[in-house]
Amino acid sequence: MTDPTLVFVGESRPGSRLVVNFGVFSGREATEAEIYRLAQGLLEELDSVEIIPEQRFEFASDVEATVHQVYVELPSSAEGREARLVEIVEAWAEDSIGERHTIKP
Repeated sequence: MTDPTLVFVGESRPGSRLVVNFGVFSGREATEAEIYRLAQGLLEELDSVEIIPEQRFEFASDVEATVHQVYVELPSSAEGREARLVEIVEAWAEDSIGERHTIKP
């Protein structure tokens, strides 16, 4: 991946999902507190939301990778509002990633 995207709309059954390439930009998985904060922000726009943090391991004979992504499953009521929801999720991701970079022991 030469030009990774932080948040994009992907297809899901039966509707859409937002995919956050969290680990590409942060080098870690999203914390439980960060997931709850994302839910609070989305619930200002939606009646309900499902958030799935994923840690996946990929292996080949010459490479190993750990992928940390966050999926936001959008309800059918979100149809047509994906752009606004991407803005909310992107702001959350940037804030969460930046927050850890400014913490000093």
